[in-house]
Amino acid sequence: DDLLKQMDRYDKYGSGAEILERIGEASPYFTSLNVDMIFNFPAQTEDVLFSDIERVVASGTSQTTFYPLMASPSVARSLARTVGKVDYAREQRFYEIISEVLAGGDNPLFEHGSAWTFNKRGTGAAGEDAMIDEYVVDYEEYPAIGSGGITYLGNNLYVNTFSVNDYNAAIENGRMSLMGKTTFSKHDRMRYRFMMQLFGLRLDKRQFEKDFGCTVERGLPVEMAFMKASGAFDHDNADELTLTPKGRYLMVVMMRQFFIGVNNLRDQARSALVGEERELIFGDGK
Repeated sequence: DDLLKQMDRYDKYGSGAEILERIGEASPYFTSLNVDMIFNFPAQTEDVLFSDIERVVASGTSQTTFYPLMASPSVARSLARTVGKVDYAREQRFYEIISEVLAGGDNPLFEHGSAWTFNKRGTGAAGEDAMIDEYVVDYEEYPAIGSGGITYLGNNLYVNTFSVNDYNAAIENGRMSLMGKTTFSKHDRMRYRFMMQLFGLRLDKRQFEKDFGCTVERGLPVEMAFMKASGAFDHDNADELTLTPKGRYLMVVMMRQFFIGVNNLRDQARSALVGEERELIFGDGK
């Protein structure tokens, strides 16, 4: 509750107990219900983290995702003023606690669905057919619908306008709502595949070679050397790459930085808003 108050969420969305009650009421109605959590807040302690994990388990949810705090520069400055400076030095310890409590030991309650998503064992939400919170793992290409959406198709990344007014006007006039585009090189696309599939816990080496015309070792020698030297790979054979616990944490770090980059893009796009839309985001709330 102290964290919720520091983030200005307590009055908006309720106490931890109220949120937990809502999750408990909803969970029987869904085959797969994911609870999003964030760890490594400046004011968060190990005791608070343990308590949060226990409450997630008690909630009855079939899946939980523990995101590391992803602070773009503007968010980091805001956090520093309210709850303190982000400390990445303890992030790995927090991640190890989460993984051990949820998915460690001989008979864990949950199992890894991705590097930061955990599926409850023995339910319809677990196993190979389970949904996970990050669609980008299962579907490399994706079209975005909605203001501020990001599309990845072929070699290109597209960004929809962040102005709801401009977005509506474009759609009503039969036009695309794009405000920006960038083209990925083959090397960029190989690195993206490498990151996303390993974040999903397994890289298919044979499919990689079929799609890019080279092995992952030839295509990404620096990345492969770094991961091997770091002890990131559990299986490294002709068919696949899988991860050790250390490797899973490295993928969490990479995805954290990837999403911080996405948040930087969002900050830049939002800063271009004008009028009532700018006031809505950057105003004093009145």
